[in-house]
Amino acid sequence: MNAGLHNYLHKKILLFTLVSFLVITGNSQTKIDSITDLVEKASKNIKSKEDKKHYIDLLTSLSSHYTYDNIDSLKSISERVYKLSNTINYKKGKADAIAHLAYYNSYQGNSELALQQLKEALKLAREGDYIRGQINILNQIGSENAYIGKNSDALKAYLEGSDIALANNNKVLLSFIKDNTASLYATQKDYKQSIALYKEVDKLNKEIGNPIYIAETHANMSDIYIRTNQLDLATKYIDNSIATFEKHNDKEWLSYCYINKARILIQQNQPKFALKWLDISENILNDLTDDRTVVSLENAKAKAYLGLKQTDKAEESVNKAIEIGSRFNLLEELEEAYETLYLIHKQNNDTDLALESLEMFKKTSDSILRRENSNSLGAFKTRTEYERQKRDTEADAKKEIDKHQNYLYIAIAALVVLSFILLLIKIQANTRKKLYNQLIEQTKVLKKRENELENINKTKDKLFSIIGHDLRNPIAALQSLLDMFVAKDVEAEDFMRFIPKLKSDVDALFFTLTNLLSWSRTQMNGGSTTPSNAKMYNLAHNNINLLAELAENKNIKITNTIPENAIIWADKNQMSVVVRNLLSNAIKFTKTGGNIIINAKETTNSWIISIQDSGIGIKPELIEELFSNDNAIAVSYGTNNEKGTGLGLPLCKEMITNNQGTIWVESTLGEGSTFYFELPKKEI
Repeated sequence: MNAGLHNYLHKKILLFTLVSFLVITGNSQTKIDSITDLVEKASKNIKSKEDKKHYIDLLTSLSSHYTYDNIDSLKSISERVYKLSNTINYKKGKADAIAHLAYYNSYQGNSELALQQLKEALKLAREGDYIRGQINILNQIGSENAYIGKNSDALKAYLEGSDIALANNNKVLLSFIKDNTASLYATQKDYKQSIALYKEVDKLNKEIGNPIYIAETHANMSDIYIRTNQLDLATKYIDNSIATFEKHNDKEWLSYCYINKARILIQQNQPKFALKWLDISENILNDLTDDRTVVSLENAKAKAYLGLKQTDKAEESVNKAIEIGSRFNLLEELEEAYETLYLIHKQNNDTDLALESLEMFKKTSDSILRRENSNSLGAFKTRTEYERQKRDTEADAKKEIDKHQNYLYIAIAALVVLSFILLLIKIQANTRKKLYNQLIEQTKVLKKRENELENINKTKDKLFSIIGHDLRNPIAALQSLLDMFVAKDVEAEDFMRFIPKLKSDVDALFFTLTNLLSWSRTQMNGGSTTPSNAKMYNLAHNNINLLAELAENKNIKITNTIPENAIIWADKNQMSVVVRNLLSNAIKFTKTGGNIIINAKETTNSWIISIQDSGIGIKPELIEELFSNDNAIAVSYGTNNEKGTGLGLPLCKEMITNNQGTIWVESTLGEGSTFYFELPKKEI
């Protein structure tokens, strides 16, 4: 199946567009706010034609950033850009505006109009000698043709765009357009050619040195490895991509990567874990306007629910996929959806509906086959090889010229060096003094590095201690039980009685490992903080749901009374870890039938969040040591003998501190504890 292909072709268009404009780091809303400020300033300072062009370029950049946040804003701003550009005959501005309107019409499912607009935009870009725009528009033309199955036309556009990018030595744009060419081969199930192109792109991206570009290509490569059932490679590449996108808070790509991660788990018969990744992806997509990705999400959810034999939920998801896929005529996704629907009805023993779904599956497959036969890439493979050889020949010739030029430069450099020998002798004394000072500075640096290495070694010892005790022992116990089951020393019925305990142990291991990784990153200065506006109610609500099973096992009632307007300025992921740890501790140290209340109090510049439990409380002499790193591997036990590592509270303190906040606790032994943390309302 081709789940995901339309999605990542679409994302490559977006990123390709943005590379032509202003680059501002941060999350999506921060970028929009920053560019909006620049637009307002530029609008008040238009004194010449060049000032107006600058203003138009800023508006174009602003419209690009609305692609996934508000598609209607993309349209309205682009129409405004076109009108302004027309008043001064600014062909670059008109080309960008029409290309963005084509993107809007593509999103609305009107590919015919989109292609007409892109043809007009390309003409304007050529007339205005707008090289980046030409490559960008050719990329859009190729991707739009790929959406509607005109693969020959798509390849023509990609090849032309590649030639222009290569001629102008633009590695970034060449990387993007080659990436989409590889995707095109994937639609033809020519996975060998596709992966070969992706490897070329990966090499190119590493030369560029941009981790985001590398992660994008790795995400697309994982899709190919999923389709060819090379799940180890798929896992390797998607995990690398997820780590990069999470670090840079790239929500659009994260939503796609989480779906790919779930697809791997589904093929590994782990539908329950797959759904967790899909839930995270769905939460991201709720804030975006990306229906094509939603189709892939719903198809994956349907398969996961089917694996869990929850056919009602599976059918609900697959029907959503069919509804959206039909709107955009996404044949590959529809083929996958009808196949899943057939399996659902078959599992429900509903023969009539199963046959009806099977007929729709075959009908869609036939449509895809007819489209592929009429738009085969075979005729263009020879041309592709020819174009590649031509480019290689031209590149070799250029290298030869560069080599001779280098010889000339070396000779000139030698003469210059000889000319400066006398001068170097005169300044030798000053040089020695400078070297001496540099040596002193380097000694200081080495001393600093020595201290850092010592701290890292301490951290390593702590990590190995936790791995050796809290992780290794439960895993060894699980391995022993499984060995006994395989050896039939334990009957299946007896083994099933251990399942709840096994699940509890695995959940505890997962929680410990999550804290361990987060803590180790903060200790080694490897973690980064990306603050943004975050609703505390949602963070608390999500983690309550995540820990609901633990609370239910102890009949503990958790109440979220945080106001809806409680918005903090902090890293959402880190604050989620903080809430999860504090809530987990509250559950662990609260007796069966107890209560936990999460609340927030507003001050002038901050919010104070509290997590109050009716647990066993904390001894006064222990409170001062709770947040200390020196006790980060101390073991603690809950009211039901739940085991912890002690990582949680030191980790919470470090994350709160990194987000310009403070954390403290109030506790009465035997009556319960209340943990408080204070965070700013807005950027400091």
